Order: sequence, then C-alpha cells, then structure tokens
Amino acid sequence: MVTSGRLTAWHPLPRGAVPHPLSNLTSDEVDDHMDESPHARSLTDARRPARGWGRLLVAVFAVFGVVVLAPAVGALARAEDGAGPASLDVLSALGYLVLAACVAHNGRRVRMVGWVALATEAVGLVTVSLLGPETATAWSGWGSAWGYLPEVLPLVGAAQMWLNDPRRIVVNAERITDLSETISGTVRRER
Repeated sequence: MVTSGRLTAWHPLPRGAVPHPLSNLTSDEVDDHMDESPHARSLTDARRPARGWGRLLVAVFAVFGVVVLAPAVGALARAEDGAGPASLDVLSALGYLVLAACVAHNGRRVRMVGWVALATEAVGLVTVSLLGPETATAWSGWGSAWGYLPEVLPLVGAAQMWLNDPRRIVVNAERITDLSETISGTVRRER
C-alpha cells in the first residue's frame, strides 16, 4: 500500500521491533535501491573441465570404481551370513567413483569432498592391510590383488588435486607477478 508517495506497512510493528531500512523510502527510491543490489549468479559453470592427464585420471578412477563395485554388489546380493569383505569393496569402489567426480571438478566444496574421499581410501587401505580380514578385498595386501592400484591411485589423485588447486595456482601466479614487477622495477632503476 502506498500513501502519499511513501510505503506503509499493513500491520503496525510489534513493540521493540526495528523497522526495515526500506520501509521509509518512496517506491522510486526502493526501485533505485533494488537496481544497486547484487544480481543472482547464473547456473552455468564457466570453469574449465579436467584436461590432459587429469581427464585420463578421471577415467581410471571411474573404471576402477565400476570394476571393483560390480563384483562387490554381486557378493553382497549372494551373502547370507554377513558381508564384511564385500561391504569394504563397496566402500572402496564408491570412494573411487566420488574421486572421479572430484578430480574432474574444480569447485571448492567438491575439492573438499575429494580430500575426504582420498583420506577414506588411504585409511581404509592401511587399516585393512594391517588389521583387516584375510579374505580378498580391494584394500587387502596393499591392493596386490588389483595390481597395487588401490595403493597408487590415492597418491596420484592427491598429487592431481594439489597441483590443480585453483587457490594455490592463483597464489603462485600472484607471487610470480610480484616478483616480475620487482625485477622490472630494479632493472628500470639501474638504467
């Protein structure tokens, strides 16, 4: 409701309530204020996807995750008396599938999920290899049944995520820019 060019509320404010900062503005002033507010972000992701060996690593994580997951799900379906080793394989396979998505994406939150998945894979590998069941799982015997891929893939994935961390890349680029400005300033002063 607009009265004499000013916005008014339909109901009085409760005792002790603070009026909204826009409640005393004219409708034109509200429109002007609304134009200055930040706009909503678009839903498109402008970041570049993984390329080069990063894309190859995504494929290796995804294929390895599916190869470990398929027999584990079959073993879980057939198990009648508990499915300890098969459930460890499912956990391992899901970790590799999550890592495939996390290595492919450069988002901050997804990168944090990737680090948690890497830690889960590393802890699972060490725990099952040292204390785990004697039956074969993806993590048993340091991954020897799978060609030591469960041992190597988390290390390679950690290197990929660390090397392609956007924050680290920006910090290094700023350092290089500062260094080049310092060097160019020194060269100019010497001439």
